[in-house]
Amino acid sequence: MSYVVSTGTLYASMKGPRYTQAMAISLGARFVTNWTTAAGALEGVLNFLGTPLPRHAIMGLTGHAWHTCLGSREGIVALPSGPVDLDWEAACARYARLGWQWERFGAVLRPGDDWADMRAAAAAWARPFLDSGRPLIGWDFHLHEHAVVYGYDDERGGFLVDHVLSGDAGPFASWDDWPSKLGLLELFAPVRAAEMDPVEAIAGALETALSCFAGGDGPDDGQARGTAALDAWATAMDADTEVDRAGNAYTLAVLQTARLDGYAFLADVAEALPDIARPLNQAITALKAETQALSPLLTLFPFPSGGHGNVANAGLRRGAAMALRRAAEHERTAAAAITEALTGFE
Repeated sequence: MSYVVSTGTLYASMKGPRYTQAMAISLGARFVTNWTTAAGALEGVLNFLGTPLPRHAIMGLTGHAWHTCLGSREGIVALPSGPVDLDWEAACARYARLGWQWERFGAVLRPGDDWADMRAAAAAWARPFLDSGRPLIGWDFHLHEHAVVYGYDDERGGFLVDHVLSGDAGPFASWDDWPSKLGLLELFAPVRAAEMDPVEAIAGALETALSCFAGGDGPDDGQARGTAALDAWATAMDADTEVDRAGNAYTLAVLQTARLDGYAFLADVAEALPDIARPLNQAITALKAETQALSPLLTLFPFPSGGHGNVANAGLRRGAAMALRRAAEHERTAAAAITEALTGFE
């Protein structure tokens, strides 16, 4: 089997501006709106660095298009923590598929730990990257989501960040308030541009998709992940399990838009690699069917209100459970097709 494909030809049909380094710097490093905020921060950083990629390419190559976690704690399910409960340790390897090598500063702080020392260490780690003009991706500034970190203020003691709340909260994020009580320090820095074989990047992305569907996108902490999360969600809806209203709506919105980007990414790959287009087109059809199954739930449980009393209505919950089970079956079909496509790389 032979391939004629490059990162350039794969996304040569991308619409919109292609930023040069000078143009990107003049615009500043800013977050790009995305329900998956890690990918929104990534897109902003890539734009700044002068190496932009379409949103669906970022989502597909990094695996963010395939993430699902049913946030659960103390008998409550569909908590808003699920979409951002990610495999932090895998991020650098996955992000390398975007054409940059990455480094990570990650720490888990417990009550009783010396948070000041770890915060100082994180700030010290970040300064050289920011001084060299490299923005970072950070987590948990003002809200439990990702942000672009584009500067720091030593006098006030904090980072300058851009995220979905920056218009209201402003750019300054005090180190004294970071992280929140969740205690997770996470920063990612683009270190240097690095050419990666595009076929290897695509194969890795497809393998990540299968890992995510199989529940491998995060720790084994008792929370349902991957396609099994859809099944667990349906089971909760069929029972009298407490479902978090806002988290339910938020998780649905993140999931739906992620899968839309996922099949758009697979469509690019199918066009670039015709030898594996048949199974990929089967996966695309299945993923489209998954999003169609989920679509009515976004109206039933709209963000941010969550549908008010809808989440407690037994009849509506049964209907939601049926839709989630249909979505899970379509996702399993997509996984089987992607598995077949991967055999073409052997």
